[in-house]
Amino acid sequence: MAAACYQPIRWCRPGAEDSAGAVPHITIVPGRRPSDPELWVRCYYQGTWVLAPHLPGIVSIQQSFVPRRGDVVLASPPKCGTTWLKALAFATVARGAYPPGDTERHPLSRLNPHECVPFMEMLFADGSGSGKMDALPSPRLMATHMPHSVLPPSIKENAGCKIIYVCREPKDMQAANPEKVLFLRYDEMLRDPVGNVKKLAQFVGQPFSPAEEDAGVVMDVVRLCSFDKLKNLEINKAGSGSLFANDSYFRKGGVGDWTPDMARRLDAVVDDKLRGSGLSFA
Repeated sequence: MAAACYQPIRWCRPGAEDSAGAVPHITIVPGRRPSDPELWVRCYYQGTWVLAPHLPGIVSIQQSFVPRRGDVVLASPPKCGTTWLKALAFATVARGAYPPGDTERHPLSRLNPHECVPFMEMLFADGSGSGKMDALPSPRLMATHMPHSVLPPSIKENAGCKIIYVCREPKDMQAANPEKVLFLRYDEMLRDPVGNVKKLAQFVGQPFSPAEEDAGVVMDVVRLCSFDKLKNLEINKAGSGSLFANDSYFRKGGVGDWTPDMARRLDAVVDDKLRGSGLSFA
């Protein structure tokens, strides 16, 4: 992706989020490290906080995104299994064109998952997103870190566009219409990857046939997209095809990497925020 250069600005003041002059622009350069503080500047926009590098793309999406029947949007907060979900979804949806058992020639063996499933915010950031999206084959797979409240009606109120949302136990990351949104939990995906891949395929209208299951195609997808497999590919060790260096997307791929004190404090916050919602991470 070519660098898109913007005039730096650090913050968007609350209450002015609908003003064109309030939209912050920072330089987007592929291959930066997650430790770069500029990448985590947040702006208050339409009642929520969003990452400043994403805001130009968000505004453009709201103004110009044209949906296509069959679109699938992978939605997640950062650091919640986004990379793995992209790999699983791409391998599942594209299995007709790219059999997951043919690992040597599969795109995931030579491309980072973020190159196979683009972030909408990044595509639209330089104003050319509509043309790039139009060039994608159907069914289009795309991803976003946008909160649901910021998604345009063309996505969240469109019956022909489905959303797959993955969340994670809050300590590991520092509901809507069930026919439109598939809600996945990272810890459950780790415990039962086969079951969750089958659920994903069913949801996007491409269920595995009995013949595919007998042939082990579901397990082929799981093996192709395993954490160890993806982490050890050369492209994911040294490449930088997106905003961050590719190796930064692969940490440990597990759960429970937190201290007891952190757990107690976060549990109290989560219990308070989710009280009455029916959602629990206990």
